[in-house]
Amino acid sequence: MATTHSDSETMGGESVDDVEQSAAPVEARVGWRYTLAQVRKDPTAFAGLVIIAVASFVALVTTIDAVVFEYLAQYQVFAQFGVEKYWLAKTLWMSPTAEPAGTTTLLPPVGMENTFGQGTWAHPLGTDDRGRDILLRLIYGTRIAILVGVLATTIGLVGGMVIGAVSGYYGGWTDDVLMRLAETLYAIPFLVLVLAFIAAFGRSITFAMIGVGVASIPKFARLIRSRVVSVREDEYVEAAKAAGVRDRNIIFRHVIPNSFAPVLVQATLQVGTAIIIIAGLSFLGFGIQPPTPSWGQMLSVSRNYMIQNPWFSVWPGLCILVTVVAFNMFGDGLRDALDPRLNN
Repeated sequence: MATTHSDSETMGGESVDDVEQSAAPVEARVGWRYTLAQVRKDPTAFAGLVIIAVASFVALVTTIDAVVFEYLAQYQVFAQFGVEKYWLAKTLWMSPTAEPAGTTTLLPPVGMENTFGQGTWAHPLGTDDRGRDILLRLIYGTRIAILVGVLATTIGLVGGMVIGAVSGYYGGWTDDVLMRLAETLYAIPFLVLVLAFIAAFGRSITFAMIGVGVASIPKFARLIRSRVVSVREDEYVEAAKAAGVRDRNIIFRHVIPNSFAPVLVQATLQVGTAIIIIAGLSFLGFGIQPPTPSWGQMLSVSRNYMIQNPWFSVWPGLCILVTVVAFNMFGDGLRDALDPRLNN
């Protein structure tokens, strides 16, 4: 008599279901999609990513309004439509740099009152010492924080990757020379090195950004060198050498990509550090110069009015705090997502 077999019947000690599951494709635990999925599972990391995305969008829009429109205004085809610097802000609200006539200075946030008057919805976060809207200046200050922080980090990242990769790949006297030079920069206090760079080349946000980037090169160089020293012994690198691939191609196509994960994590954390340094330089008068909005410069001005209107100091300080913490939260989550011990 024929017998029937259920789907759960064992086959050589394994059930059919086990065999089917083992035959199913295993989900890849590498790549940016898997990393992003891991970050989304981490509430703090995802919250940091959302804040960074919003700040980046605001920085992009304000950069177009402050920089791109100023460039386009030089052409008659755009000038006839009234395109100018801060054209979008003036159309929707007001200029973030002009001092409006008839506006009370140092107004408190809406719903509050001080010796200068009652807060109004026309200026939700109040006004500064020149009657300019604080909220609008905070929005346009995001451009400086994000753009300069990312560009300064990129300078240090690229410079550190090249130095660290070449040093770790070749070793020997090349390693000794490059790393000793990097350690010389590393021995100088970060802020002192940046101030010396600005003093040598000029008091400008451009040189401040470059100075912060150059000062962070040793940190990235040491990090990627430690990875390259182990990666250069892997079989695929040896195979590339045996195939006659040039050292330059091996470094940039094989060594650096396979050593990039910890560097990427450090880069996200470094952006927060760069934002604090640039804000500190603006506070000291070495960064963004008025009337261009920047959080550090707003803090510098507000310290003279902390008794009259303490909220003038709270808002830019809070923006710096939230942005830096967001990059740190995202960096921590990214580190966990890229950690092979957790992936396994």
